[in-house]
Amino acid sequence: MTMVKADGRRVCLIRTASGVHAIDNACPHQGYGLAQGGLDGEMVTCQWHNWKFRVTDGTCLQGEEAVRVHLVDIDERGAVSVTINRPDPASQIPQLMASLQSGIERNYIGQVSRDVVGLLHAGASPAELVWVAIEHGAPRAEYGWGHAIASATDCLAMVELYDGDEQALPIVQAIAGVAEVERDRPARELPAIAAAADSTAAAFRDAVEREQLKVAQGLVLGALARGADLREMQAWFAAVISDHHLSYGHGAIYAQKAFELLEYVGWQRADVVLGHLVPAIVFGTREDRLPYMRPFLRPLHALDLNELASVPSDANWSGRAALAELLLDSDRTAPATAAADALRAGAGIDGVLDACVIAVSERMLRYDVAGEFDFDDDFGWLDITHGLTYAHAVRWHQRRLAEVGDATSADMVRLTMWAVFLANWTGRHEWHSKVGPRENVALDADLKIAGADLQRSSLLDGTSAFIVAAHAVKTSRAAALESLALGVATPLEATARFMQAPKLERFVARTVAESLGFLNGRIMRD
Repeated sequence: MTMVKADGRRVCLIRTASGVHAIDNACPHQGYGLAQGGLDGEMVTCQWHNWKFRVTDGTCLQGEEAVRVHLVDIDERGAVSVTINRPDPASQIPQLMASLQSGIERNYIGQVSRDVVGLLHAGASPAELVWVAIEHGAPRAEYGWGHAIASATDCLAMVELYDGDEQALPIVQAIAGVAEVERDRPARELPAIAAAADSTAAAFRDAVEREQLKVAQGLVLGALARGADLREMQAWFAAVISDHHLSYGHGAIYAQKAFELLEYVGWQRADVVLGHLVPAIVFGTREDRLPYMRPFLRPLHALDLNELASVPSDANWSGRAALAELLLDSDRTAPATAAADALRAGAGIDGVLDACVIAVSERMLRYDVAGEFDFDDDFGWLDITHGLTYAHAVRWHQRRLAEVGDATSADMVRLTMWAVFLANWTGRHEWHSKVGPRENVALDADLKIAGADLQRSSLLDGTSAFIVAAHAVKTSRAAALESLALGVATPLEATARFMQAPKLERFVARTVAESLGFLNGRIMRD
């Protein structure tokens, strides 16, 4: 074997019993030179990481993907010439798509990365590439949508922050989460389509409330089959996610990401996206049925949500700071009444959500990071960030419904009240510990630039466990959009601190501590 240059490309020229062969000198794994490897018959081995290739056709015998083969010609004088194999990029799309699918199934991120770059060069769209992962992962999500697919949606939205080949970063990050989380899980089939006459919003809501998964999925598929559009289905899901404080806010967040994803990949894929979203809604924890929410629920149940929904917003309402300050207090009974008073005073849903975002951001800026490693307290950074991402999701649902003329409803007021609860509840750690000094974070003065910088930072592998990376991605995007909506940098500063501060990156030690406590009769602290 020897390395030669042909037409500006490094090639490994190999002579075996079958003749002379030429393959790329760079191993597809990490680019190390194959000419420095070992040759055994018709097989070459990269000495660096033991990948093996058949020299006649480049097939990968051990590793992830094939190496490119080039044409060799030997004239009558014995002179060897190499013609570089430069296939038309468009002609490579089927092969690269098949390889991308294989890489996703096996969680081979190196292979995924190279395929994504090749497909971008061939003219494939980012949405089509991410869809390969969604189509693979959505049916395999054990309880419906999870962080992986939601994070993929945010990564896809971040593609616009990059140019050229650099767009591969958010695309591969989107795919990598799905490949990691859903690896080796069986696909789950969607049920039969319900009759069009049965596929109503009321029937869907009832099926979700009764936790009748197959019925609820069938109703969604039936509505789609009769021609339900994106706005109709948004209204369906906005209603069911408002019925309960669902899975610590995940219900509203996942529903938001599902409809955002469909705007990228096309409504024709709604059956896969929404059909597999339903289990996350049906099986979601009804947090409002748990004891820890009772102090908030007592005053909430005394409110007339229809009356609150009928109050018009007043552009001159100026109570944001006062409401945010109250949400930062440890009084768990006051937030519902205070939010209702704000709505009566003209705050509107946006005004109340503004206060929630400010309160949670302040909480993140003063969070005592020592508490992150207090294993007697199961509340930390990730829990607090939900106050921001949940408020953002509620705002998204409200604005999407308003775009099609749906007036503020009792459902949206209730959903807003869950955001109010969560903004207050993010102080749980403070109630057992201390409030640290508010930390100031330096950012670019231009909110749009600062938001873009923060989102790009979330994709740079600053976290280890996927769940932490997913929270960095979704929180950075929510913070960027919320800062623009409020006209202040506070959400960006809070999220930057979260991303820069020490945090749990694995959860083994904490889980062991919790298990010891459980088996010794200790209960979690409220």
